[in-house]
Amino acid sequence: MAVQSSILYHKKLYYSDIFVFLTMNFPRLPIEKFDEKGLLQAFYINRFSEHLKKYHSDINHPHKHDFYLIVFFEKGKGTHAVDFNSYPIHPNSVFFLQPEQIHHWEFDEEAEGWIFFHSEDFYKLYVTHFELYQWPFFQSRDSNPKLDIPEEAARMLQQRFQEMMIEYKQNTRHSFLKIASLSQLVYADLSRIYAEQTTTFTQKNTLYQDHFHRFAKLLDENYTLQKNASFYASEMAMSTKHLHRICLSCTGKSTTQLIAERLILEVKRKLVSDSKSIQEIADELGFENYPYFHLFFKKHAGETPKQFRKRNF
Repeated sequence: MAVQSSILYHKKLYYSDIFVFLTMNFPRLPIEKFDEKGLLQAFYINRFSEHLKKYHSDINHPHKHDFYLIVFFEKGKGTHAVDFNSYPIHPNSVFFLQPEQIHHWEFDEEAEGWIFFHSEDFYKLYVTHFELYQWPFFQSRDSNPKLDIPEEAARMLQQRFQEMMIEYKQNTRHSFLKIASLSQLVYADLSRIYAEQTTTFTQKNTLYQDHFHRFAKLLDENYTLQKNASFYASEMAMSTKHLHRICLSCTGKSTTQLIAERLILEVKRKLVSDSKSIQEIADELGFENYPYFHLFFKKHAGETPKQFRKRNF
């Protein structure tokens, strides 16, 4: 039986629950926190209910990680909020999370399933021929974090997780090599279903994927100071038109749209977790003209910064 804590059913959790701690940023949980066996392998797997029972005090409010994570729900109902977007939880739903994404759970019914996660270094140690970002669900922040799988695939996924769990607990010779291989099988199986269900066209051109991954990294590093597509194209030694084609091919969105979405995401995070005034947040994110910042946010978020903050207070 899973613990009936604030993260489980009967009690809802909202972003406003942490707004009272206005001087506190979203907690960032490192993978070392879950290294319960001292294996230093940067990998973790558990039954979902056991995970909640053990770590509920750390994960019962919006937070983020420094690792890649998959959750597979066998039962339960509720909502999973990822970067201010909400997705329904139900049996045979799978969620993918990338480093730095903010998320939290709301359960209407007791949930059960599997959770596993690993660092990027763990993946690179055992997989040398396929980058993490080449999996469609880890391609970018814009990738849909939710997947519904058919019953046959759910049964196969259960078997994979059970086998991983056995290896994780036994920790015998080559256990983590086998775990890495099983995780690759999980990713491969889920990526096939993901490609069938996602509405975003996934580009099979590996070179385009590599270019897009570099653009995404540049964007994360420079979005507060550089808001024009021409800067990123220049840094990548290509024309703005070619960068536009790459972004459109990989995400279905233009370079300009992706830059705007990255800015809006950061503004939302600061409006919810920061005690600074809206003007101060605008300045911090490189908007010298406050009226423009106000219009920019309203255009892309559908409401003003003040309305968003008030709604999440």
